[in-house]
Amino acid sequence: MQQLKGLSAYKQQSGNATRDDLIKGHLGLVKKVALHIAGALGGDVPKDDLLQAGMMGLLDAASKYEPGRQIPFEQYARIRIRGAVIDELRQWDWRSRTDREHGQKIRDAIQKLQNRQCKAPTEQQIADELGVSLERYNRMLQAGSSGALLSLDSLTQGEASASVIEVNDDDSVEIITESEEASKALTKALKELPEREQQLMNLYYIHEFNMKEIGQILELTEARICQLHQQALMRLRSLMEAWNRES
Repeated sequence: MQQLKGLSAYKQQSGNATRDDLIKGHLGLVKKVALHIAGALGGDVPKDDLLQAGMMGLLDAASKYEPGRQIPFEQYARIRIRGAVIDELRQWDWRSRTDREHGQKIRDAIQKLQNRQCKAPTEQQIADELGVSLERYNRMLQAGSSGALLSLDSLTQGEASASVIEVNDDDSVEIITESEEASKALTKALKELPEREQQLMNLYYIHEFNMKEIGQILELTEARICQLHQQALMRLRSLMEAWNRES
């Protein structure tokens, strides 16, 4: 009996040591994920709060990870960290009611033009549909950028079943469930984005460049990249809403 207790204690200590090693070895991942998300918000963000949330995600990942899983710990931890950061952001009241209404108007305009033309509308066409100047339209996009959160990690794993986006009432976009059909719809929607927006999404979500780096690559300002990012997400929402109605 004493030997069994000793074995149990050894396993517990060994498990704690392994957990501590996982945490210490992936502290940099918390910073990378949290700051990567913060960079997409296009404004002043309490980064310490995001880092703290990300740290809680890492602790949760290290506690629940099973070494026998086929998924590597770093990949598992990244999902947990990202989820924790997005949960933290969801609790913040980012935008005014006016900003939310503008977001809805932009999505409606994109959807009408998409249905009418059967192709992605230009920024000028969207502005014209809204009855505002191009400059005003870009300001409307910028004001709503804090609600634009999207993860495409699942589409890069090469798995048959991938997570799909859902858009919340506050325009935040996240991956919440698994559906092969929805994954295919999202992949198709991404291909319907204008080429520059496809490049931006690829650089941000797959290659994990930040907004400043993407601006340098595409020779645009960081603010402009944030606008295009928000616009791409608006387009995706419209396309996915159309898919949901048809399915």
